[in-house]
Amino acid sequence: MMVDTSAQPAQSAQLGQLLMLASSNLPIGSYTYSQGVESAIESGVVSDEASTLTFMQDYLALAVIGYELPILGLIMCALSQGREAIAANLAHDYHAGLESKEFVLESQQLAQAMVSWLNEVLSLGIPAEIPEDGFLPLFAHIAQHWQLPLAQSMTTYGFAQLENMVLAAVKTVPLGQMAGQRILWQLQSDLGAQVDALSDDVQQAFDTLITSTNTSNTLGNSEESDCQQLCQDLYESLNISNNLPNLAILSSMHEEQYSRLFRS
Repeated sequence: MMVDTSAQPAQSAQLGQLLMLASSNLPIGSYTYSQGVESAIESGVVSDEASTLTFMQDYLALAVIGYELPILGLIMCALSQGREAIAANLAHDYHAGLESKEFVLESQQLAQAMVSWLNEVLSLGIPAEIPEDGFLPLFAHIAQHWQLPLAQSMTTYGFAQLENMVLAAVKTVPLGQMAGQRILWQLQSDLGAQVDALSDDVQQAFDTLITSTNTSNTLGNSEESDCQQLCQDLYESLNISNNLPNLAILSSMHEEQYSRLFRS
């Protein structure tokens, strides 16, 4: 039986791009942030392997799967269909939904680090307005620019978040390396079990709503109010919410924490 190898170079290139985006060291140095883990340790919410896993499974379910990955997927869907106004509105909403000063600074600083890499290493010339809403919208633009698959892009973004948080816990709880690996293995298993269905739901919700609006001519240039209503309908369709007050409190507490290893 002959094996078709014509798609292998493209798939290998995509894999390399996804691995670069997943790195917590290069290109953006996200290892300097803990996404609230350090404050959770200081407050006693996280103290050992079991409590670390519980905290991060909640973070995965509520913050990553419940909010960030659907927003990432919707922005990619909008960009793939030339709906720049919708993508921009989703990005603005995401930025406005960051609930603490540290989370805003983290998102902006990671975006600027990524822009520097894209411009200086890849010479892409990123437009100035794209990174203004932070790292997640920029990630969506990059993934769509490279035409990376939706589910793989969502998995990459989610895994990078989780790995970074586990590394912060290994250093700070502290946890042993094997405990950290057990936690990360369970988290990536939880993510992997849900991401395909989530990406399908996001794509279907976007396609259904775009079709039902009957504005196929100029939706990409609609009035701001129309885009806001469309985004609201998408949030309701997918049950997207960033209402995580306890995480916001932990992040705010970290701003005044006496001794810190991480920037969030």
